[in-house]
Amino acid sequence: MSQSGDDPAELPGEIVLSTAGETVTVTVAGTIDVRLVLALRKVLHEASSLAPDTLRLHLLISVDGAELLARVVRETQGRFQASWRRFLVAASDPAVVRLLAGARVEAVFQPGLSAG
Repeated sequence: MSQSGDDPAELPGEIVLSTAGETVTVTVAGTIDVRLVLALRKVLHEASSLAPDTLRLHLLISVDGAELLARVVRETQGRFQASWRRFLVAASDPAVVRLLAGARVEAVFQPGLSAG
């Protein structure tokens, strides 16, 4: 955690969607609340309807936020695996990766993730 208050997990929650070729990337940063989880569910559904070969989810959140997101992420990962598409989850906090693993979500620790 940053001492300067620049930690993305301490900022208001935001979702950013970007596309590059056959890859769609959804970045979630900041404080997670129920409103943001519902919005993420909708964004992931819309992103999957674009039929990308790969959907990437970048999480710049705290462990508390990961608890709220785990079910939505697990459901999306299951849909993508069932359709033989790739759904990749990366988190900037190793504790988030561990929590997601406990919720049966495959995720990798990627310390270089940024909201920008």
